[in-house]
Amino acid sequence: MKRFFGYLFYTLFVGVIMYESGRYIHDIGMHGGRTVNFPVFIFMALYPIVIGMVLAVPGLIQRIRQEGKWRIDWQMLLPIGLPTLLYNINLLLSVIFPNLFLYLYKYDWYQFMVSDTRSLDISGIVCGYVFISSWIRTPSDEEKDIS
Repeated sequence: MKRFFGYLFYTLFVGVIMYESGRYIHDIGMHGGRTVNFPVFIFMALYPIVIGMVLAVPGLIQRIRQEGKWRIDWQMLLPIGLPTLLYNINLLLSVIFPNLFLYLYKYDWYQFMVSDTRSLDISGIVCGYVFISSWIRTPSDEEKDIS
């Protein structure tokens, strides 16, 4: 029963985050089209990453309860986490470095990346999930076996 209520409160917490961010996104839609607003780009880049991190919390709690030493699973973090992070912050980079944006915008793949917000959302969720999931615990006797 304790586990049931834990998941119930977790679901309510995720729901509150989704509701509040939805309200913020709506406000952005009402006011954001008038000017280029840097905080909007920050929100668009980081919000999916935060959602991915929140989705990985149950696994993190499970790992916190385990015994052993903390380590980072670099084999998961580098090939998945780093590219998805770069993919998600490309809008921020294009605002900070406009010449880079103009150079890359001539490529079709970059135009797709900038125009399709669903791909940014999916990439950000994967990025946040991987960032939290790459923190693992290994029992003391297994540390010598890991290469």
